[in-house]
Amino acid sequence: MKELLSHHCRIPAELPNLDKLVCPTKPSVTRSASIQSLLRRTALKNRKDRLQPFYSIRAVADHFHIPPATVSRIYRRLSSERLLRTVWGSKTLLEPIELAKRNQPRTVGVPVALSRFTNSPAYRQLILDLQREIWNQGVKEHFMFFENGGEEIISLCKQQHFSEVDMIVWLSPDVSDKQTLLRLHDIGICLICVGDAPLSGIKDYYTISPALSLRKIVRERILKIQ
Repeated sequence: MKELLSHHCRIPAELPNLDKLVCPTKPSVTRSASIQSLLRRTALKNRKDRLQPFYSIRAVADHFHIPPATVSRIYRRLSSERLLRTVWGSKTLLEPIELAKRNQPRTVGVPVALSRFTNSPAYRQLILDLQREIWNQGVKEHFMFFENGGEEIISLCKQQHFSEVDMIVWLSPDVSDKQTLLRLHDIGICLICVGDAPLSGIKDYYTISPALSLRKIVRERILKIQ
C-alpha cells in the first residue's frame, strides 16, 4: 500500500503504515488532542539516534480527514517538545533521541518592535542583552522585526522559512500585544515572555527582578541549563 501512495504522501519505511494508527474517541478529549497524543506515542516509539523522516502533513491530514493547518499546529507542538523537526521544503523529521534529551531549543526567535528599538535605549539594551546571553550558550537567535503590530509576527511564523524557529521569546510585551501572544499559543508556537510585569492570561511569563535576572531566565527557563 505504501508503494501506491503518491510521492508527496509516501510513508517512511521505518514508520508504521498510517492505516495502523487508530485514533481513540473519548468524549472528554478533542479529536485534535487525540491525534496529537497518538502521533506523540508513535514518534517516541520509533525515533532512533539519527534524524529520520516522519509522516508528511498532507499524509496525516488525508488519513485522519482533518485540515492540514490542524496537523501543522500539532507538529509545531511536538516540535516544541523536541520530538519533531521541520525543515525547508515542508519536510518533517524525527528528532534523534540524544538531541531531544538535551531539551534545548536550537533557534530562538525574538520579536523586536522597530520603533521601540529605535527610540527606547532601555528596550534596545534588553534586546541586545538577550542576544548576548543566547549567543553565549551556542544557540542561534533570529530577530523578527515588526512595525505595525503583532499581526506581522503571526504572518512570519506561518511562513515556511521560519519553521526552524523552535521558540519565541517576547521581551516586555504590553497590553496591546496580548491578543498576538494568545494567537501564537493557539497555533502551537512555544512562547516565553520576559518583562517587568506579567500580563494576565499569558502563560510562561517571567518577571525580571533582583532574584531572577535576565541571564538566569535565559539559562534556566529558556535554555534549560541547570
